[in-house]
Amino acid sequence: MKKLITLLAIVLAFGANAQVSINAGTSMLVGFNSPGPWGGVHLGLEIPRSDAVALFGKLTHFVNRRDPVYEDIIEITVPGQGYPDLQTVRKTPWMNITVLEGGTRYYLGNGFDYGFAAYGGSSVKLVFSSAKVRYEDLDGVRLESLEGQENGTIFSLGFGIGGGVKYSTGRFGTFYLDAGVSYMIFNQASQNNVSARMFNPLLFDFSLGWRKDLRAKE
Repeated sequence: MKKLITLLAIVLAFGANAQVSINAGTSMLVGFNSPGPWGGVHLGLEIPRSDAVALFGKLTHFVNRRDPVYEDIIEITVPGQGYPDLQTVRKTPWMNITVLEGGTRYYLGNGFDYGFAAYGGSSVKLVFSSAKVRYEDLDGVRLESLEGQENGTIFSLGFGIGGGVKYSTGRFGTFYLDAGVSYMIFNQASQNNVSARMFNPLLFDFSLGWRKDLRAKE
């Protein structure tokens, strides 16, 4: 969020003669290795270069989600913790994801400002994934003393393409629906166990939101 606020300040400082729009809404992310979606929210900026072309930046946070594929019941030795040496526990990975992206959109139809239009384009994406593993006994009591050994982060870099439709009204702003697909060409994990368990090379995202002009063209 701090990165997006900084970006907004820069745009407003140097874009005095340009139209600037802010957008916000809900998002969903599906990873190729994941059995189900992450839900989240997004906030972004869009700067039209003409009625047919715009630059955009977007920050999306997908909330913490359990990954049932890698959930397991295991036996683990926990000496000196007040439990039997061999403890049967439930191991559950959790993960949240933050995506920072920027790129170009091309509008067809009524264009950026008016009525219905379709749009498409490409983007560069930075993906920050935070993974944690939670341990519980079979009665559901969390065993915090066992946690931390497999926690970590993944940084990924990739490229995406996407498109959508929007409808602009003079009074209520612009409503939009879009979708995209991204391929991660690079990833770096804080430890190998995290990378092998949670990394998704192929990501599909969907967004529904609202856009409002902050500054009109002079």
